[in-house]
Amino acid sequence: MDTLDKAGEYEFLNDLVRLDTLETLKRPLVEYLGKTFNAQTVTVIRFTQEGPPVTVLAHIPDIALCQYFDAQYSRIGYMLDPFCIAAFGPADFTAHQLREIAPDRFETSEYHAHYYARTGLVDELGATLRLSDDVALHLSLGRTRSHGRFRASELRYFRQLSPILMNRLRTITHRLGDVPELHSAPDLIDRYQNMSGGGAKALSRREAEIAALIVQGHSSRAAGLCIGISDQTVKVHRRNIYKKLQISSQNELFSLLVENMKGD
Repeated sequence: MDTLDKAGEYEFLNDLVRLDTLETLKRPLVEYLGKTFNAQTVTVIRFTQEGPPVTVLAHIPDIALCQYFDAQYSRIGYMLDPFCIAAFGPADFTAHQLREIAPDRFETSEYHAHYYARTGLVDELGATLRLSDDVALHLSLGRTRSHGRFRASELRYFRQLSPILMNRLRTITHRLGDVPELHSAPDLIDRYQNMSGGGAKALSRREAEIAALIVQGHSSRAAGLCIGISDQTVKVHRRNIYKKLQISSQNELFSLLVENMKGD
């Protein structure tokens, strides 16, 4: 790990305590995280259960990646982001490597192929702090393919450091007066239930729930474990879902979601 010397670390911690605006803290924060974790991207995002996320800070030097993130993340990317999905779980604070919380088929999912892989990222470290029942603050450090995945030692240090960072970011961002108003947006389950229309071809709530798990990258076995049914039952529901939606693959299931969101 390309850590700073102790003098550099103490200087950063001093800045963390002393600086009281995101504008003044951004440079030392990005520099420290970049050098310590060899992170190519640093983002701070506010998640909400009632609408799309708000990007509070984004350090994405690659121009193409920055433009792609700006155009796609708050439109569709967040809805299938494992960190966003995990943000409102039982714990108020979490710090994870992406592979710890991603679905078992994440890297072979249509979302990964059509969205995540196009970001150029190969790994992330993410810390999430719950601000209320409906709002969570998230810090993400991203690595591109050329730099490889984060090592176990980097994850351990991130878990030690991130509670300090997140509580300081909570204090600073609480005072932000220019955060855009959040607008309500249907979640994945609602979207799949609503896009199927009414009558006999409408997806049941359970079918819509399974459709959402499939498109996130869960296998039939993992989806069954999530909701407490057998993988064989999941497969039956999956066949019914495809029949009602008149599709035959996960690719088409993902494409329906993309088409549905174009009207937002």
